[in-house]
Amino acid sequence: MKLNIAICDDNSIHVDLIKSYIESMNIAYEVNCILTYSGEGLLDKLKHNTVDVVFLDIEMKGLNGIQTGRKIREEYKDAIIVYLTGYKDYTLEAFEIESFHYLIKPIVEKKFKKVMERILIRFKEIKALKEKMRIFSIQTKDKLIKLEYDDIYCFEKYFRKIKVHTLDQTIEFYASMKNLLYEIDDSYFTRCHQSYVVNRDKIREIQGNIIVLKGKEKLQIPISRTYKQDVVDMFYENLFKN
Repeated sequence: MKLNIAICDDNSIHVDLIKSYIESMNIAYEVNCILTYSGEGLLDKLKHNTVDVVFLDIEMKGLNGIQTGRKIREEYKDAIIVYLTGYKDYTLEAFEIESFHYLIKPIVEKKFKKVMERILIRFKEIKALKEKMRIFSIQTKDKLIKLEYDDIYCFEKYFRKIKVHTLDQTIEFYASMKNLLYEIDDSYFTRCHQSYVVNRDKIREIQGNIIVLKGKEKLQIPISRTYKQDVVDMFYENLFKN
C-alpha cells in the first residue's frame, strides 16, 4: 500500500530535513514524498497526486499554511495535516482545520519520529475503517447511493462525470478521477487506463491490451501502456492469492 506524504516549506533545508527523517524510518508502506516550497506549488501538484499526510509550513509568501490547509481539507477530508512553524500564534486556526499536530521549529529528529509513529497509527486506523466499511457512496442530484465494493465492476471517466458500472446498472455522478482515486481503496481497485479503474476481483482475463470482466464480457476495458505492467503484475498476484 502506498503512503503519499507532501512536505511544503518555503525553506528547502526544512523540506530536505523532513524527507531525510522519513527515509531513515522503517515504514511498512511504499512511501511517495511530494516536495513543494509554496502553498500554490503544493496545490498545483495535488491536481495530479493524491495525499495522505501533509507537513505544512505556516509562514509562507503568497498562500500561507492556514489558507493552503483549508483548500486541502476541502478535497481531502481524511488527510493528516501537521503544521510546521516557529510560532505558536496559529494554534486556533490549525485546530479549526482539524490538523493532527503542530511541530515547533527547529524540528528535532527524535520528536519528529514520535509524531510520525502516531501518524502511521492514525493512517492505519483510517484505512482499516474504510476497509471494514467497503462501501462507496455516490451523491447524485436527488439521492445518496451506497454500493458495496463487490458490486462495482469498474469506474469510467466520462467528461466531467464518473460512470460506475455494476452487474446490471450504470450510475453517473460528477467527480474527477483524482478525487475518485483518493476515495477508493487501492488494494481493491487498480487503474488500468487514463479513464478506467477496475475492481481487481472482477477481472476474468487479460487479452493483449484489453481486460475482460467476469459476467460482463461485453464491457471490455482498455489497458494503456503506462499501466500495462502494473496491471499484469496485479493480475498474476491475484491469481495466486485466490
